[in-house]
Amino acid sequence: MTRFLPLAALLLAGCATTQSPVAPAAAPQSAQEALRPFYAALETKLPKAPANPALASETVLTRFAFGSCVNENRDMKFWDVIAAQKPQAFLLIGDNVYGDTRPTNGADIPTLAASYKKLSSRVEFDRFRRSVPMMTAWDDHDYGANDAGGAFAFKEWAEKVYETYWSSSDEVKSRSGVYESRIVGPEGKRVQFIMLDGRFFRSDLATMPYRDPGPSLGWYIPNTDPNATILGKAQWDWLAQELARPAELRFIISSTQVITDAHNFEGWTNFPKERDRLYGLLAEKGVNNAIFLTGDRHSGGFYKTNAPGVAKPLWDFTSSSLNFAFGKGDGSDREPDPRRTGGFWGIPNFGQIDIDWAAKKVTMSLRKDDGSVIETQVANAID
Repeated sequence: MTRFLPLAALLLAGCATTQSPVAPAAAPQSAQEALRPFYAALETKLPKAPANPALASETVLTRFAFGSCVNENRDMKFWDVIAAQKPQAFLLIGDNVYGDTRPTNGADIPTLAASYKKLSSRVEFDRFRRSVPMMTAWDDHDYGANDAGGAFAFKEWAEKVYETYWSSSDEVKSRSGVYESRIVGPEGKRVQFIMLDGRFFRSDLATMPYRDPGPSLGWYIPNTDPNATILGKAQWDWLAQELARPAELRFIISSTQVITDAHNFEGWTNFPKERDRLYGLLAEKGVNNAIFLTGDRHSGGFYKTNAPGVAKPLWDFTSSSLNFAFGKGDGSDREPDPRRTGGFWGIPNFGQIDIDWAAKKVTMSLRKDDGSVIETQVANAID
C-alpha cells in the first residue's frame, strides 16, 4: 500500500533538501560594461611617451604653440621648426596619432598602441617631447574610431591607452574621460588652459538622408534632441567650476571647431543647443577673456563671433594639420563663412600665441611648417 505524505510535509522536505536558486547576474547595460571583465584580465604592456619637462606653475607665459593631426608615419620636421620658436609650452589637441586604422580587429585596439609606439620612435618628436612642456587632448583618430562618440564600444580601453601614454594626472585618471584644466602664472598674469573632451560623452551625430553624389561639405546635420550632449553632465558641472576660478586669460581647447556653421563635418554646429549652453555659461560666469583653440579640419583659420552676455568678441583659432593637410593653399571659396576673418589654409600649419601683458593683447599667428607666418590676428582678451 502506497502512503502519501501531506502536501505541507512535501514542501517542508523540499526546503530541507533543495538549495535556494541563485539569482542570475544582471545583464550588462552597455558594450563598455560587458567588456570590463575582459580588460581587467588583459595583460598588455602599453607604450609611454618620452619624458617631458614640467611647466612651473609660476611661469609667466608669453609664448606657447599648439597644433593637431599628426600622422606618425609622415614627415616630422615641423617639431624642430616649432622648437626654434622657443615656446614655453605646446598643446597637442587631438588626432595626436592615427591609430584607428582597423579599430574592430580587436577590443584592445592594437593599431592604437602600435601608432603610439611609432610616434615615440620618431627622433624629432622624441627630441621635442624631452625639451618642451606639453599638454594634450584627444580627437577621433586617437580615440579609436573615425567620428566616434560616447557609443564607441572600446572607449574605456582607448582611455587607458591615452592616459598611460601621456602620463595623465591622477585627477584625470580618477574619472571617466580625459578632460583637465590648469592655471599657470602669478596673480595678474594667470593663464587658464581648459582641455575639453568632446568624445567620451558625446551623443550620436545626426545625418542627412543618403544621396548620390554626396554633399561636398559633410553629411551631418544639427542634432536638436534636447537631451543630446557633447560634454556630458559631469564635464559640464566641472567646466562651470573651472570658469569660476580667477584667471586673466583663458584658452578653451576643443578638438573640433566651435564657432563655424559653414560645413556639415564634425563640430559644435552638430549640437547647437550645446553650443548655446557653452556661450551661456561664459556669460553666466562673466568670462570675457576666453579664446577657443580648435583642430580636426586639416586646414587652419580664424573665426570671430559675438555671444549674448559676453562683452568681448569670441575667437576660434583653428590649427590643423601639423603634417597631414588635405589641400594646397587657401580653400575659402570651397567653404565660405562670414565668421571667418581670413583664409582657410589647407597646408601643414601650427598655431602660435604671443601674450603682451603690458599692452593686454594676444597675438595669434597661423604658421607654415617652415615657421613663416600665414595669417595673424590680435585679440584684446586679457582682463
